[in-house]
Amino acid sequence: MNTVIMAIDHQNNLSATIGQLTLQEALLRNASVVVLCCLPTEGGVEGEVMNIECAIDQVVQQYGQPKDPLNCAETAVRAALVLFQQSGILAWGLLCRGEPAAVIVEQANKLSASMIIMGRRHLSLFNRLFKGSVSAEVLETASCPVLIDLRAGLSDS
Repeated sequence: MNTVIMAIDHQNNLSATIGQLTLQEALLRNASVVVLCCLPTEGGVEGEVMNIECAIDQVVQQYGQPKDPLNCAETAVRAALVLFQQSGILAWGLLCRGEPAAVIVEQANKLSASMIIMGRRHLSLFNRLFKGSVSAEVLETASCPVLIDLRAGLSDS
């Protein structure tokens, strides 16, 4: 079975367009979906943190917004899984620690992904030079096609 990776950011709300694009691609490719969220490295520890199979009800999500990065990421992944599980698509989530672009490409290779779908932050010129662009690095280094939804990012000055 094909696998499509939907890479999301734990700091931003999930764009509805990324979810819809991923759903369309999964249906067209008869693929499963892995919702991948990367967290900053903590104490030099990198790698897989958590596999997630269960979605979260969006109504429940509204009542308690977590504050720490791990719980924010877990909540974001569980919320993203709802669309796929409601559509009958085999989907699960994966939280990892490390450099986002490297982790996304590493997981795509490990899972033999047929495609990576992600958004991008609309960084200011200063931040693009200072921080670099995760989506550009993934596009340059991935061994599978990468679909970047330009409408998905939030302005990040």
